[in-house]
Amino acid sequence: MAFRLEEEYDRLYRYCYYRVKDRYLAEDLTQEAFLRYLDREPEISRGSRLPYLYTIARNLCVDAWREHRHEELTEEDRAVFPMEGIADRMALLSAVRALPREEQELLALRYGADKRAGEAAKILGISRFALYRREKAALKKLREYLEGGGD
Repeated sequence: MAFRLEEEYDRLYRYCYYRVKDRYLAEDLTQEAFLRYLDREPEISRGSRLPYLYTIARNLCVDAWREHRHEELTEEDRAVFPMEGIADRMALLSAVRALPREEQELLALRYGADKRAGEAAKILGISRFALYRREKAALKKLREYLEGGGD
């Protein structure tokens, strides 16, 4: 197997959490993604295993997002984040939310789930070149948003 399931669990959870903004739902979606993956694992070609797992998770998150439309953190989730640096995190969160959904997903894969460019490109179904181009554009938009004070 090209990756270890145990090591991938936390990354997939962070990816799901970023998408649905609900830690219990993210846990459920992560578990469901792994169950569906394990159900089909023998049929998956070796190089496609990781992208297949993330494609399952992505589809589950999209379905959950459509159902629940979670946009804000719950009170319980707010308690998890320390107060230190909260203004910076809030500004960054606001900037990320201002990006189109596709760019948010790309950044979630690259920085939230710690995926290498090739892995993220496979998951998103784009070339590595396209990923680099889109990532650069998304980071530029974030920088401009943060330097402009959210205008």
